[in-house]
Amino acid sequence: MKKIFFIIIFSLFFSNSYAKVGIGSEQEVLEALKKGGYVVMIRHAYAHRVNGLFEPEGFYKAALKKKDCSVQRDLSPRGIAQAKLIGEFFNKNNIPIDKVLTSIYCRCFKTAEPITKDYEISKMLISAGRNEFKKKAKQLKQVRKYIQKWNSDKNLIIVSHFNVINPLFEKDLLSISSGEIVVADKELNIVANWKVPY
Repeated sequence: MKKIFFIIIFSLFFSNSYAKVGIGSEQEVLEALKKGGYVVMIRHAYAHRVNGLFEPEGFYKAALKKKDCSVQRDLSPRGIAQAKLIGEFFNKNNIPIDKVLTSIYCRCFKTAEPITKDYEISKMLISAGRNEFKKKAKQLKQVRKYIQKWNSDKNLIIVSHFNVINPLFEKDLLSISSGEIVVADKELNIVANWKVPY
């Protein structure tokens, strides 16, 4: 009896936790984006770590050479293929787009390029050092404020990093994968997501 009770409680807990996001699907994302008026968060396509590091040694201490792809993590061949798939999804389905904002990092704007060459680089989407807590709090506040002021019947596309996107959704998003598309309203309530394969 205790075992059955535990199984029921366990099932309810995980169904409530994962129902918010779930595995998601391409079709769910497509149906939402066809309606327009949504915020679309995309984590950059797959970029493997350099010697196990998120960035090469001394990257954050060096001058801001964020568009120099030779000094940072860049898309791997799998990531390039994934970015191409993301771009094809938006273009073949004629998704209405208001604007595309991206971090200045190569792995982000190279993910945005297949969607449209007419993207905007935004400093508020840059990946700060992982221990820069005050800077991160200020950044998240800035992104939320931008989204609240944004108004369009088309979609706003934001291509950024794990440590920018994940905190915006607090506990509703467990962990965004490389190249994952998350569709949300302006209050950042998630309505659909798709883990794009790579």
